[in-house]
Formats: sequence, C-alpha cells, structure tokens
Amino acid sequence: MSAPDAGAVQWRLVAPAVLGTALLLAALGQGAALVITDVLIMVLFAASLNLLMSYGGMVSFGHAAYFGLGAYGLALPLAKLGAPVWAGVALGPLAAALGALLFGALCVRLTHIYFAMLTLACSEITYTILFQAYDYTGGDTGITKFMAPRFGLDPRLFGVLVLVIVSACLLALWRAVHSPLGLAIRAVGEEPHRAAALGYAPRTVQLAAFVIAGTLAGVAGTLFAVYQGNAFPDYAGIGFTLDALVMVVIGGLHSFAGGIYGAVIYTLLKTFVSRYVAAWELVIGLILLGVVLASPAGVAGAVRRVGRALRGERA
Repeated sequence: MSAPDAGAVQWRLVAPAVLGTALLLAALGQGAALVITDVLIMVLFAASLNLLMSYGGMVSFGHAAYFGLGAYGLALPLAKLGAPVWAGVALGPLAAALGALLFGALCVRLTHIYFAMLTLACSEITYTILFQAYDYTGGDTGITKFMAPRFGLDPRLFGVLVLVIVSACLLALWRAVHSPLGLAIRAVGEEPHRAAALGYAPRTVQLAAFVIAGTLAGVAGTLFAVYQGNAFPDYAGIGFTLDALVMVVIGGLHSFAGGIYGAVIYTLLKTFVSRYVAAWELVIGLILLGVVLASPAGVAGAVRRVGRALRGERA
C-alpha cells in the first residue's frame, strides 16, 4: 500500500473553491442550491469513509450505519421526546460516535475481508433495527414531519450553513490526518505488525480512526435528515455505503481529496443523468468504468498527473 498523497490537496485553491461555492449558492436558484447542498453532504460522507480506506487500510461495507444513526439520532428525540432542534442536532453525531465505538470495538479484532464482512453485518443489524422497530422508528415509513426541512430556511441560506459546517469538518479531518494520531493511523494502515513493533497499539489506533470516521458520517447523516426533513431506514442501508465506496474509488485512494472529487462527480452524475435517461444506472456505470480504466488512481491521480505536466515534471 502506498502512502496517501498529502499533496493532492492544493490549499491555494481551497479558499477560492469555498468562496466560489458560496457565490454559486447565492447567485443560482433554489433548485441549484438544493443540488449543491446534497453534493456538500455527500462530500463529507465520502471523506469520512476515505479516512478508513486511504489512511487506515480498512475497507468498510457498513459505513452507512453511522450515516443512518446520525439521521435517527436527530429525528427520534424530536419526534418522540419533543426535544428542541438544537438537542437533536447535537445528539445525531453523538449517536453515530457511540455506534462507531461499539461496532468498531468488534470489527477491529479482524482484518481484511473478515473486517469488511463484519462491518457489513453491523450495518445490517442497524438497518434491521431501524426497519422493524416500528413503534419507535416508524419502520419502512420512517420518521417524517418532525421538523421543517432545512430549519425552514431558504435553500440558499441553508446551503451556505452546510458549506460552513462541511468545510469545518474537512479542516478538522485534515488536521487529524496530519497530527501524531494521523501518522499512527497511516503507520498501522500500511504495516500493522511493524507499527506494533514500534510501540503502537494497532487495535486502539484503528478504533480511534473508526470512531472519527463514524462521527463525521453521523454529522453528514444529521445534515441530510435536516435537509430532507425526514429519516428512513435506507439511510443506514447498503445502498448508501455502496455510493460512498464508489465515490472514494473514482475519486482516488491514498489521497485526501479523493473522497471530495468522487462525491462531487458521482452525486452530480446521479442527479442529472437520472433525470433524463431511463437506464441511468447503466449510463453512470459506463461512465465510471471509463474513469477507472483511464485513471486507475482515480480523479485525484489524474489531477496529479496534469499538475506535474504543467510544471514540466516527470511522472
């Protein structure tokens, strides 16, 4: 496994990108603002999974469990206990963090495919509970009308709020990746036995990465529930996890920006192709297949190659 490429994020472009997104939200109509908001939430979700895959060396097939826990952590207190909105917003990520701590403690005991399958099992347990506990979760009908979608804000204003939250979370994730804990996560992800010989506790480090990723996925799930004004069991289902996996792969593994690129491209494709093409899954599949074949390192790899070419450097 090659080390994640820290240089894949061009920080001189970050501020213009954030400012440009804010200007788009302000200038475009409400429909465009809703699409941009959806993309931003998926960016955070994919980035949280990318932490596990690109840095921790852990492939999770159940990452949507924490997305769903974030959504229901918001919806249940509001719908069943009459809690204030601010309490639900705080409890959503907390529920995801606790779920990640519980499931992560089990999953990090295994490696490779066994780890991946156990994460899938944990996700299916979460989905089944949310689906069958009808008296509490509403079952397959979910929890709806527990709050005004987007806090009742104009979609453009809510989009700016989501932009601020997602940017702050990504910055915190960047700092975590490049902190001593982040270096430990990389070391364990690349060579767990060598890391153990150097004095690291691999399971503890992996659990820390698991909880961080699960918490950020919970933030994304909470934002998504606010954005939609509802919570459904599908939020914790395999479909959302597969979407996130595809985002990370097409964006490019071993790159901090990979999840960001992949989320933007995949969410926009899914949004617009499905509107105009009946067999949209086939079209998106062919497009993604072309991307992967043309650039096995994903979009981030292509960006690196173009940057080197423009600077006159050899690949």
